[in-house]
Amino acid sequence: MRLRRAAVAISVATALTGLAAACGSSSSSGTTGSSSAVPAQLTVWRMGSSTPEQVSWMSGVVTQFHKAYPAYAKTKVKVVFVPWGNRATDWTTAFSSGKNGPDVTELGNTDTPAQASLGMLANIAPEVHSWSPSSDMVKGMLANDTVGSSVYAVPWFGGVRGIWYRKDQFAKAGISSPPASWPQLVADAKLLMKKSPGTWGLGAPSNYTNGIVSFIWGAGGQVAVDQGGKWVAQLNTPQSEAGIKFYAGLYLTDHVSPKTYIGQTELGAPGATSGGSNEDFALGKLDMYIDGPWAKAEFPKNAVDSANWASFPIPGQGSGQSPAFAGGSDLAVWKLSKYPTAAWDLIKVMNSVPNSTSFANAQGFFPPYTSQLTGGAYSSNPLLSGFAKAATVTQISPLNSKNWGIADTTDAIIPTMMKALMQGANFTQTVNKANTALQNVLNTGKM
Repeated sequence: MRLRRAAVAISVATALTGLAAACGSSSSSGTTGSSSAVPAQLTVWRMGSSTPEQVSWMSGVVTQFHKAYPAYAKTKVKVVFVPWGNRATDWTTAFSSGKNGPDVTELGNTDTPAQASLGMLANIAPEVHSWSPSSDMVKGMLANDTVGSSVYAVPWFGGVRGIWYRKDQFAKAGISSPPASWPQLVADAKLLMKKSPGTWGLGAPSNYTNGIVSFIWGAGGQVAVDQGGKWVAQLNTPQSEAGIKFYAGLYLTDHVSPKTYIGQTELGAPGATSGGSNEDFALGKLDMYIDGPWAKAEFPKNAVDSANWASFPIPGQGSGQSPAFAGGSDLAVWKLSKYPTAAWDLIKVMNSVPNSTSFANAQGFFPPYTSQLTGGAYSSNPLLSGFAKAATVTQISPLNSKNWGIADTTDAIIPTMMKALMQGANFTQTVNKANTALQNVLNTGKM
């Protein structure tokens, strides 16, 4: 999932009362069973901790499931909440032993390709392609779950980053609409600083990979690409370098971001929960701030002017919008489930347009359906409408590769590169060094 920083969006706590992460399921066999069998029980692994709201939502889904599929009227649905930090170990243990696994599992979307490559997930391509809602899914989100002609999961909900701003500040500066290109973004940031003295125009923390990659993509570049099973880093292509140079330039040449953000995440010093660009925006010291809609819950209690908060997608280099990193969760059928058809039928109910939308809204995220993102409640909400629009154009690769966590969190390759650039390091040498390190880590797990 990795919607936010190095932590998942749903907190880790105790499991649902009466259940444990290693509870038994109908998947006690090491072989995939009859597709038409009616199970006495289906087990669903959910990631994170249970809350009354999540239990209530899932209970409603089970009621719908029984009603929509009378054959499963007596099928018990057991929900197991697995702490995010335990998920990889629990999947591996269940798969290697052939016991105590789920029938349906939630995965962070960055987990899906890796678990599929290990053989843990069923190929549900025929089912997905014949399911009408799939044609409405955001293409970039579904593409993450697709390998060749196989589909190993479906997107359930997600979140993206955009740019927060204040409508009253824009009006005061005479800005009638959000910027739609990088030159406009910089021009507006400078104008906002002029009209609101003492503020900074646009925050550009150096330790902010999930924000930086949008500018690489917005210039037509890629972080890395998979070529014949080998990752080829592309930080030093002309397109990627244009995005990197623009982001570093927000501090170096355009002077719209403060020096204090060098070495910081959007939450301040690495590991901090506030004190960086998020707090500065909330307190009116920063005019535009890059983050997702979930940031509202992390603003300090003395945040100001919240009635005027709004958002827009990160603009592209010349026009349009930069692709946003699509973090979120998927739903998959466990490869060893004895009841794959029933498991898929349950997923269809969990991930129906109304159910995925209600669940996403309750969590502060978005459903994976384009029709929901381009209309409805989001279009009339100044804060959510920009994020919803951003969610219609997303990318993820290589943020879903099995060694991405090492490259980004452990080795901090892109943050280290950006920090050095903002401190005046030679551009070509610094980017080439990061590119070599990234390629090595993505392919071997080591620099």
